Amino acid sequence: MDRISITFADGEVMSFAPAPGGSVLTSAEQAGNALAHSCREGTCRTCVARRPNGDEVLLCVEPAQSGFEAVVPYRRADVSPPTLRRAKINSFQKLSRSVWEIRYRLQFPLPFLPGQFVEATFPGIDGPRRFSMANGPAEAEQILHVRDIPGGAMADYLATRAKAQDAFTVRGPFGIFYLRANPKPKLFVAGGTGLAPVIAMLRGIDRSSAPPLSLVVGFAEAQDAYAIDELKALATELPLEIVLTADTANQGWSGKMGNPVAGIGHVTAVPLQEGTEAYLCGPPGMVGAARTALRELGLRQDDIFNEEFVHQSPPA
Repeated sequence: MDRISITFADGEVMSFAPAPGGSVLTSAEQAGNALAHSCREGTCRTCVARRPNGDEVLLCVEPAQSGFEAVVPYRRADVSPPTLRRAKINSFQKLSRSVWEIRYRLQFPLPFLPGQFVEATFPGIDGPRRFSMANGPAEAEQILHVRDIPGGAMADYLATRAKAQDAFTVRGPFGIFYLRANPKPKLFVAGGTGLAPVIAMLRGIDRSSAPPLSLVVGFAEAQDAYAIDELKALATELPLEIVLTADTANQGWSGKMGNPVAGIGHVTAVPLQEGTEAYLCGPPGMVGAARTALRELGLRQDDIFNEEFVHQSPPA
């Protein structure tokens, strides 16, 4: 075989010739094909694929070679080429000690799947920042959750310079962390602002046919908790169990103590076994530990989807 072969989650196969000196991703693009990607540096894992022997590879940095075969965890039809949109801020506010919310409108709609992210470039900030949408795809107003990192560019912008009607740009959508439409019970595990794409997923679920749902969301401290009222409102419309956790809290905290991985042990509404899908989003350490725990409980590797949030720290 002198071609590269990529198999999608629904069994569709894409084949193309390897580009000399290029990666699998660039070879696909030169042949007129689209594969999910974002950073092109091997860091964001959007382009992750699995070889026949089970090894994971990142297609943006994997050298193109004849006979290369891999499977990607999404359907070909779910890959949309990213586009640039102009946007304006409607409003912004602090949701908790460590989280900002930005609400904005787009000049033209930007279709996306619940859970995907965009690259947003704000005034006076060097380079784009990646944020998952926290709204459903059909909603006119877009929502981003921003972690308030002391000394960070976004935190400084929102605290000192931002104002309603500020113009900025968004480019997307990106990512393969999106809600799969099927009747499987679903477990969501989120840490901090990893809650944003999970809220988008929950808002995108058809109320009339929703499967059993459980959400475990964790915060470093109880003061960091946010969107609790919104989650409770969603739980009145969906068969949704909510498990709140905090590493530290005062006596007024009504949730569990500990991290979200430990919180999985309090889930009762969905079976923690093969046949359940899991969606994990948060810091890399949390995501890795949750994936390991769920695999040990019997969930299939192909039924666990994740997005790792790596926040950009301010320069020393």
